[in-house]
Amino acid sequence: MALALSLAAASVAFVLSVALAQNTAAAQQGHAAGHAITEPLAVPITAPVAALPLTSQNATIVAVPPSISETSVFMTLRNTGRTPIVLSGVTSAVAAHGMLMVTRRDAQGRTGMSETRALTVPAGRSLTLSETGDHLMLMGLKRPLKVGERLPLTLRTSDGRSLKVVALVRKP
Repeated sequence: MALALSLAAASVAFVLSVALAQNTAAAQQGHAAGHAITEPLAVPITAPVAALPLTSQNATIVAVPPSISETSVFMTLRNTGRTPIVLSGVTSAVAAHGMLMVTRRDAQGRTGMSETRALTVPAGRSLTLSETGDHLMLMGLKRPLKVGERLPLTLRTSDGRSLKVVALVRKP
């Protein structure tokens, strides 16, 4: 953590020194030509993004026949941080789009799934995405998936961070 803060501070110091040098050079150039600079040059400064305290285990994608255009993704996500992490999306180059899904049982005992805007990984805990529970879907598959291949996925969070995951395609 201290190294990350030191690197961030060094980056900010470098950006500021470049801006100061540009301002000084511009002021000298304007002064030499008889022009005055009334406004300093603007330099955007962005805060470093904190690392996402989230890991994945046993990420799998279900292989489906070529005529099927969607599939499920399962894994266990572990939040090692002190605040909940809210997943807001999933993307993959092999699919037109991804969906977050919740699975619920109604009063009559029937199980159904529906799309949700968010899945939450509690602070210091895990979220298991499984065949019988909450999971991810890849929709509009662009090609058939081969058993044994590894495919990259990107999980996005509501605060703009992301986690790269590699999932193994497996038989249903």
